[in-house]
Amino acid sequence: MSSEIPDPTLNFKQYQASLFKALVSAASASNALPIEDMGFYRTLDKEFSKGIDHVGSRLLSISNNLLQKCSDDTGISAKDYEDVDDVVDNFNGVVDVVDGLLERTDLCLDEMVGRVHKPESFLQQTAPEVTQVSQKSQNGKLEYKFLHAKNVVRPQIKFKDRINNSLTAPIERKIVYKPHAKVPLDNTETLEMDSGSIVYSLPHPYEYEIKHLEYPEHMFKEKKPEMYKPFDKTSATWVDTEEGLRKMMDTFEDVEELAVDLEYHNYRSYLGFTCLMQISTRDEDFIIDTLELRDKMWLLNEYFADPNIVKILHGADSDIIWLQRDFGLYIVNLFDTYFVTKVLEFPHHSLAYLLKKYCDFDADKKYQLADWRIRPVPEEMFDYARSDTHYLPYIYDCLRNELLEKSGANQNLLRQVLQRSAELSLHKDEKEIYDVKNGLGPGGWKNALDKWKYRMNDQQLSVFKQLHYWRDHIAREEDESVRYVLPNHMLFALVEKMPIDSAGVIGCCNPCPLLVRVNAQALALLIQRAKADALVGASQTEESEPVEKASAVVNTNSLQNPSHKSQESKQQNQPKIVKKKLDPSAFDLEKIAADRKVEASRLLKKTSSLFHSLLTESIEPTPEQNLADQIRATIKLTFPCEGLKVKVAPKTPAVPAVEIPADEHVFVPTTERETKRKDSDVVVLNSMSQKKKKQKRAQ
Repeated sequence: MSSEIPDPTLNFKQYQASLFKALVSAASASNALPIEDMGFYRTLDKEFSKGIDHVGSRLLSISNNLLQKCSDDTGISAKDYEDVDDVVDNFNGVVDVVDGLLERTDLCLDEMVGRVHKPESFLQQTAPEVTQVSQKSQNGKLEYKFLHAKNVVRPQIKFKDRINNSLTAPIERKIVYKPHAKVPLDNTETLEMDSGSIVYSLPHPYEYEIKHLEYPEHMFKEKKPEMYKPFDKTSATWVDTEEGLRKMMDTFEDVEELAVDLEYHNYRSYLGFTCLMQISTRDEDFIIDTLELRDKMWLLNEYFADPNIVKILHGADSDIIWLQRDFGLYIVNLFDTYFVTKVLEFPHHSLAYLLKKYCDFDADKKYQLADWRIRPVPEEMFDYARSDTHYLPYIYDCLRNELLEKSGANQNLLRQVLQRSAELSLHKDEKEIYDVKNGLGPGGWKNALDKWKYRMNDQQLSVFKQLHYWRDHIAREEDESVRYVLPNHMLFALVEKMPIDSAGVIGCCNPCPLLVRVNAQALALLIQRAKADALVGASQTEESEPVEKASAVVNTNSLQNPSHKSQESKQQNQPKIVKKKLDPSAFDLEKIAADRKVEASRLLKKTSSLFHSLLTESIEPTPEQNLADQIRATIKLTFPCEGLKVKVAPKTPAVPAVEIPADEHVFVPTTERETKRKDSDVVVLNSMSQKKKKQKRAQ
């Protein structure tokens, strides 16, 4: 029969027709069996009963496999079903998975007909369609220009070094060859504690070389600043091949200074990546396409680690980390011009201020938020990137002379700048740990919670922590920024409304991000369970790590390859069982009764200054008791109601009491009952008239 099944890769229509025919035949055969008489037929034939059990177990196994596969694709957790009763009792899990599949089907169909844009990972490389949005200040000067490309293929797809943002992934140091080494390369891992978690750390490859750096003598000699070449009369060299990279490196053989700057992109990546590197000598400018040469950039260590070449950067705290993480590059002999502005106490500390002060050049910072993944790079962005390093060698000369002039013979100001720069170059790239319990760290939930000005109840706080953890996990898995996965204002909208269905989740996010829409059903289940956890007890939830109970781990690559699923995601889908510890004394009734008696005796007061003893009469009255007797004698009971009349009722003869046996109860009809009155005057209060009642209500 298998030979008769058409190959779906060669003729899908025939395969589809044969599959539909087989499903119809199976449905017709199953419908022919009377369900209500199945038990009777099983008793008639043991072989029939065994066959039914065998087929049922096979169908249940196939259904479980399909369910688990679909749950992996949709991000909705579902357990295996053991028998028919289990299927009937927990069929809602199947419904959730099917709803998630239908939701993703709708999304794919919308992409096919063009109603929504496809994820960029599916796009073919074409000329990017650049959108420009400009913003002007009040004086009419252009401050920012946002350049965003709509159809840029994600560069991570072409990276030879696979990006792994997982918390459990080992540290990967890219440097394998250490030029200008005084000690060999050390790859020994050490254990460190970070936010209560054990992490592996590697030593800085050039720690010894930086701490024992001997600066070249030319750095401490005053000389006339060498003027830069006119910007508009020179051009920069675009480098995007290994051959061009090596030709550029040949020009660095006799240089004493290199000005370096980077252009970074971090919106469509969790940690971000370097898109361009600008390097300027005193004669030439180079713009390196680091997206194309990412795996070749380590060659620059020959010059970046050379202690005789000064590397000039401005505000290099981020650049140092980016160079290590993306290329395995390390800087020895760093001169950070930012520290000069601090030591010399300049009124401003930006590179734009230095360019204006020493070069009379107005830095065009309107492209700071541009998308540097765009290829080819627009000319205006190219010139902007080049201007950051073109003037730096001249500014370095001016700053160094000013430091030497104000330092005197000790050269202490220049040494101070070099010391701060060396400490900065010792920074190393470390894996960012997500602090689940306390929310600390730059990416923790506490920072976002502090910015939220409204109070949250226990359920909202539980939902917030679960959604924040889900966002961070999805961003790591898909290599997207948390802002792209779920912006903060949408996160708080979900926390405020706490929707429990996919439509509500999508309704809270406008426009709805792609990963939120794909995982809408999983997010709804996540919110439901977070609310339930808050009801069970916030303390228990705080002690254990947030569990991805709705999983919510969905890889957009699974649309192309549905079988793709990491083992780590499957392990995180397993719920963590939290056991409650009960105090046995809570069920000891005798102990509870004894505790109540002790508490009652503590609260009971046996005497009163006004009414004497509550339990026994006092034998000799005290002065306080005599005073209390006088107070009681002066107490009068009055009614603050006007219009009441007092009437004295006449005395009536006493009615003799009828002796009734103690063990006998005598019923007296209502008409024969007589009210016993004492031999005293009875005060009768006449009720107010209806008119006065109305007046009283009106008041």
